[in-house]
Amino acid sequence: MSMLLLVGQVMNTFEAPKGTNKETGETFGGTPRVQIMAENELQNGDKRLDLVNLSVDDQTLYDSLKGSRVAIPVGAYVNKGSVAFYALKGAKPSKMTGQPA
Repeated sequence: MSMLLLVGQVMNTFEAPKGTNKETGETFGGTPRVQIMAENELQNGDKRLDLVNLSVDDQTLYDSLKGSRVAIPVGAYVNKGSVAFYALKGAKPSKMTGQPA
């Protein structure tokens, strides 16, 4: 079981552009991604919407969930001073019912 769940609305799915590093010749990109609109509650009680770009194993799991609220088991890491998320290997989204709290 995952310690972290990302909850939000599936907005978009896409594949990151592919490219080649000019110095090393190494290829990059082509990773499936999902954009999730997540609600972040601030210390003062206000709410901020954050668009989270989430790396996933299989974007087709999310294609039919566009517009739906989902919960996804995720891991987190720091990227350039900000927290970034990725879907855990083999993780599948759970469709949620009802309205956000």
